[in-house]
Amino acid sequence: MATDITKEDLELIQLGDSLGLDLVSFANLRASQEDNFTDEIRQRALEKLKDKQLNLLKNRDSFYVGSIDFMIYNEPEGKSFFLLETNGGSHRGLSILTEKQQALLYDGYYEAIMQSLQKNKSEDGRVFVLIGIPVNDALIHEKVILIEYLRKKLKKNGNTVKIFNTDNYDKEFNAKVIFLIADYNHLSMALSFSKKWIKYKGREVGVILGDGITRRMKNKKLIKIIKQDFRKINSIIINPIFRITDDKSLTYLSSFYSNNVLKNFNLKPLLFTKVGTKKNLIKKLEHLLKKYQRSFIIKPSGGSGGAGVIPISAGETLSNIKTIVQESKKEFFTKFRRNRDPFPYTIQEKADFSLVNWKEGKHTFDIRIYLAQRDGKVIPIGGLARIARLEYIEGQNKQEFVVNLSGFNGQVEVERGVGLSYKNCKFLGLSKESFVNMFCIGCVIFASIDKYYNKIVNFSDWNTFI
Repeated sequence: MATDITKEDLELIQLGDSLGLDLVSFANLRASQEDNFTDEIRQRALEKLKDKQLNLLKNRDSFYVGSIDFMIYNEPEGKSFFLLETNGGSHRGLSILTEKQQALLYDGYYEAIMQSLQKNKSEDGRVFVLIGIPVNDALIHEKVILIEYLRKKLKKNGNTVKIFNTDNYDKEFNAKVIFLIADYNHLSMALSFSKKWIKYKGREVGVILGDGITRRMKNKKLIKIIKQDFRKINSIIINPIFRITDDKSLTYLSSFYSNNVLKNFNLKPLLFTKVGTKKNLIKKLEHLLKKYQRSFIIKPSGGSGGAGVIPISAGETLSNIKTIVQESKKEFFTKFRRNRDPFPYTIQEKADFSLVNWKEGKHTFDIRIYLAQRDGKVIPIGGLARIARLEYIEGQNKQEFVVNLSGFNGQVEVERGVGLSYKNCKFLGLSKESFVNMFCIGCVIFASIDKYYNKIVNFSDWNTFI
């Protein structure tokens, strides 16, 4: 990877050509974004949050960059929203945002680097920034764009910068900040933890971008410290709250603790709980289906790309429940092998949802909102709508709900993305106020995760169905 990329090189399609990638579809989706629309929505959201400082972070070292996903619920009095999940700092798909929105988001990463420089705890006073990517990453261009943005900003502020990959890495680097980009397989063998530092081949890592790197580390001492108090680790993780964003039940718990605020933005609370074993998952599902006579969705912990997320319809027999649970586990392990444990599982109530007309059929869709830290506050950046792969018929086929543009079976399907604009707002059947509310909800939930972090991660009363 080049260490000195010109502005002309960063034109999206040209950059794709240089990496052997066809990024025309990414450019098309980015062209569907309207900064004027998003700027208006962002400003209105920040005004709503301002008086009570609802987006203020209690701790500036807990959240830097993230995203949140919603589906839309039609009620007689108007649109409401239900929360699907939050996502941490290992973002993919950022090149569909406008240049302005990308800069706002990248400033969240920059905040973490500046905090590391200010702490200056490393032996030589330098900051090592480690960036992890999947093997054969089809979206590697996004990391190139991110690194170049950060490099320019750091140099502008008087810092020397070097950029390496695993082939040309020089441990005797002469720079204030270095970036190393490496795939997860390589990092699984090269990383260690000692004396409060995550280390790459023995060198102290100042910033871990993103949390997917730390999640894959099996060091028992590191895992224990993260559970007890991540601030005892000198390395800054983007984000250290990944225990919550990985676990959908904990994300829902954070919204539960802020429900009095969130209801003002039309967030619809849904029933949810968490189950730690296969036996208890089957038992709990059987009980819930009988008690509530409604459908639910099961979601494994730490998943992505929809792997293992399967709906269970009201009235399913015990035999079918067992089959569905086994199918979910199989799908999860097909993607992650045995590197991750799907338990604990989250069970969430399946709500009614809006559909959109797309390619001569009705499809489900979700809305993803990107957020970042700025001056100790959570700021909404932008987002997109993601349309499901298959037309919605009866909701029995998983593909009727798979909205991920990347990650499912290794495919990248950008054509199903819809940027935020005045025109697309109408296409989705939403109002500007709908997006204002979703922007607000995203800010409040990440601020809530920060505020109630210890209470959330130590919660244990899952026998009570919330």
